[in-house]
Order: sequence, then C-alpha cells, then structure tokens
Amino acid sequence: MRRIAVTSFFLTLPLWAQEEEDIRGAKPLIEIPAPEKASAWPLYTLIGLVALLLIAGIFWWIKRRTRPDFSAEQWARQELDDLRKNCGTMVPGDFALAASNVARVFVERKFGLAAPKRTTEEFLLELSVTKNETLVSRMEPLRGFLKSCDMAKFAGTNLETAERENLITKAKSFVDPPEVTKTKEAV
Repeated sequence: MRRIAVTSFFLTLPLWAQEEEDIRGAKPLIEIPAPEKASAWPLYTLIGLVALLLIAGIFWWIKRRTRPDFSAEQWARQELDDLRKNCGTMVPGDFALAASNVARVFVERKFGLAAPKRTTEEFLLELSVTKNETLVSRMEPLRGFLKSCDMAKFAGTNLETAERENLITKAKSFVDPPEVTKTKEAV
C-alpha cells in the first residue's frame, strides 16, 4: 500500500502547480502584418544600366568595324606629324623609341615583316635577304635612321631640336621616298 501512495503522490500535481494552470481557454489570434513589398526601382535601374552598357558596346563594335582603314603611308605620316608636335616635351630616349616604332610598324604594315619584335640588327639582316626590291631600295635611309635612334635610346645621346627634326625628316623620307614624292608633285 505504501507503494501506491508514493506513486500517486508523484503522479498528481502538487497544489501550488495546479493553481497556476491556465483554465481560460484559447487566446485570441494575433494579427501579424504582411511584410512591405520591396521597391522594384533598384532592379529597374540595374537592368537599364546593363541595357545602356550593352547598347554602347554594340555601337562601339560597329563603329570600330566600319572606320576607314588608313594605308601604311597615311598612318606613318600622321604619327610622325604627331611626334613632331610633341618632340620638344619628350625625353630624348622616349622620342627616339617612338620614332623608331613608327618606322618599324610602317614596315610591318606595308611589307609584312615583324620589325617591332626584332632588334635593329636582326631586322636589318632580314631586310638584306628579302626579295622585295622596294624595301631593299629604302634600306640605306632606314639603316641610318635606326642607328641614330638606337644611339639616343641606348647610348643616352642627347637629341637637340634640330636632330629631332632631322630624325623625323629621315623617317618621312623612308615612308615617302624621293621618287614617290616627285611623282606625287607631277600629278
């Protein structure tokens, strides 16, 4: 019998626990407000920006593909004219590098030789074995021009304004040899 009393004691709630039990029933529902809708303007702005960039890229690509191509001579003349305008503000080594690059890129565009990627000696050696008569006839002015540029680039020769003008004149005489210039003047 003792066992039953002990068991019933543990199965029933004490009096103090029974007093706090809620006997009022279910509580009323609490309204939870719906979250506010996020504004769509940031998304619209992002889509518009991407669309504008895409349209600008397409226009740039079309314009790049339709621009008129200059001949190698026209390009070289334009670059040499720009170089003449800026020659007073450039360091002698930078000026010589820019001038020799114009001649080298001209040779690459006009005759298909990889002049910008070679040293002067390698390039002149390749010129001496080429079968192109036009290029061989222009070789001596080019040799003097490139040697002068190399002296300014690597030996630190100081180029005065007159020497810079002389280098540009040599480069122009290489781009437009005298026989070509005479035939242009006759027309």
